[in-house]
Amino acid sequence: MANPMYGQNKDDGQLYDGRAGVIVSSGARTLLASESGSTILHNDADSAITLPAAKAGLNFKIILGIESVSGCNILTAAATDCFFGVIPISCDDTDDQTGVAQKLTYAVAIAAPASYDAMKFVAATATIGGVAGECIWLTAVSSVAWHVAIPYHATSANDPGDCALIVAR
Repeated sequence: MANPMYGQNKDDGQLYDGRAGVIVSSGARTLLASESGSTILHNDADSAITLPAAKAGLNFKIILGIESVSGCNILTAAATDCFFGVIPISCDDTDDQTGVAQKLTYAVAIAAPASYDAMKFVAATATIGGVAGECIWLTAVSSVAWHVAIPYHATSANDPGDCALIVAR
């Protein structure tokens, strides 16, 4: 119980130190709104992470712990929520090979959310990628849309193509 002393509140040893939670996922996982701000180490090549319903301000950082294969997805809570952003793609094992970024605006995504409610990763494909160590930042900007930021999105294929990471389920 807080104990005021000279206008200050004593914490009784319960100060919050500012660290967000770290979640290690080794299988399918549904995130909770109360876990917003957490870093998720997705340490499974072929299972999905499902986000809570979008609500402006919710945010997560997801790190792919191992190279992804089919089934490694990030999904919205429902087909009424969507993803948007500019997602570049490059090759992780050959210098100077870049593909064409996926450029998906907020307006386009919310007009047809069921068309943009999943991110599907397969590291060995030329168009969707998902190599170990990749970081995905997700921020809900409204009650229907998640902004996606991936500063270095890579494929282990030798010739990256037109990025198509954000798709329909």
